[in-house]
Amino acid sequence: MQGDLTNQQWALVQERPNAVDYDDLNHLHYLGNYMRDIGVSLTRMMENAYDWEHLPFVHSSSFSAIDIIDSGAWGWRAKLGVPRGGYQLLDLRVDKANHYWVSTVFYGFGEGIEIHTQATKIDDNKINVDVRFYLPEKPNMIMGPLTLAYMKRQYKRLYDEDEELMLGRQQALDNNKSKSKAPDRWSSKLSDLDEAKTYPIILSSGRFVLRHHHGDWIVHSAICPHMLGPLDGDMLGGDGILTCPWHGYRFDAKSGASLQPQCAALNKAPTLSISDSMISVQI
Repeated sequence: MQGDLTNQQWALVQERPNAVDYDDLNHLHYLGNYMRDIGVSLTRMMENAYDWEHLPFVHSSSFSAIDIIDSGAWGWRAKLGVPRGGYQLLDLRVDKANHYWVSTVFYGFGEGIEIHTQATKIDDNKINVDVRFYLPEKPNMIMGPLTLAYMKRQYKRLYDEDEELMLGRQQALDNNKSKSKAPDRWSSKLSDLDEAKTYPIILSSGRFVLRHHHGDWIVHSAICPHMLGPLDGDMLGGDGILTCPWHGYRFDAKSGASLQPQCAALNKAPTLSISDSMISVQI
């Protein structure tokens, strides 16, 4: 990663602490905060904080790319592309025991901004997040309110997007734990199917999608093996490649092969057969 940074930038990276230092707040100007309740568990929220990979995919209006510099139990540090052009160096340091994390821009647009977030459990499926914005210097009377309003809008959008991901992740985990016995076979009359639609199929071996592509009916896993992201919507390109909307992992829909070595192949698809105006899918 050092080769992608200037000597000055790499020096900044090496100087960055990994632990949250609450004394930093004594040297910053508190601008204001954004609070909201979210219908997910603390586990999902902390998982989301550590999940740097989702930023340019779930938050594409805010981030265009990400190159990880370092990561660990302490958090992560990365080079982030922004849609307006250019990039930031940013780290997110986590105090996991206290469900607290700090995002700091230490190079690029917004340099010096620190965002401190406290997550608090309300019940097993609901939390509150208190997002506090700090600047390196006190802004003037005009820029202060404008900056705070912008930050609140930005974080509302980010948490709207994150909440959808976290709810989807929880639903996928719950589905995996389901004790209901699914069948080994699914069938339908071809005349009952619309080639423009996708059809979810739940079998004993997993969740799948039946869809029409380039003149043929195909079936593939409905779940990304990385973090159970959904592959049952408009994720199939004209080239037959499925792209997970959460982390951008790509798969060949027909073979299930992963196009990135860091992600496993899709769950093996059941056998599809067509005869006597019927279509069937069977493990």
